[in-house]
Amino acid sequence: MPEKGQQQAFPVELNELNRRVRMIEIKLDKLDERVLSIEKSIELLNNDFRIQKDLIDKKISDLKNNISILSEKIETINKKSEEFVNKIEFQKIKMFLDIINPLTSDFVTKRELEDKIEEVKKSILKQENKI
Repeated sequence: MPEKGQQQAFPVELNELNRRVRMIEIKLDKLDERVLSIEKSIELLNNDFRIQKDLIDKKISDLKNNISILSEKIETINKKSEEFVNKIEFQKIKMFLDIINPLTSDFVTKRELEDKIEEVKKSILKQENKI
C-alpha cells in the first residue's frame, strides 16, 4: 500500500507543480505586458525627444542666422560710422549754422541798409569837405 500512497501523492505533487507553472506563466505574461508597455512608452518618449531636439535645432539654426544678419548689419553700421562727422567738425558746422540762424542773428531790412549806406556816404562826404 505504500505504493498507493506514493501514487496518490504523485498526482497531488503533479497538480501542485502544474499550478505553480501556471502561476509562473501568468506572472511571465504580466511581465511581458509590462515590458511591452515600457518599450512603447520609451519609444513614445524617444519620438517626443526627437521632435523636441529637432525644434531646438531649428531654433538654434534660426538664431545663428539672425546673429549672422545682425553681425553684417553691425559691420555695415561701423563702415558707415567712419563717414560720420567727428566732434570737431560738428562744432564747426554748428558754429556756421549759428551764424546764419535767423532766430539768433541780427538781420537788417533793405530800407535799414539803404539808410545806413546814406549815412556812411554823408559822413564820408563831410570828411572830404573838411579836408
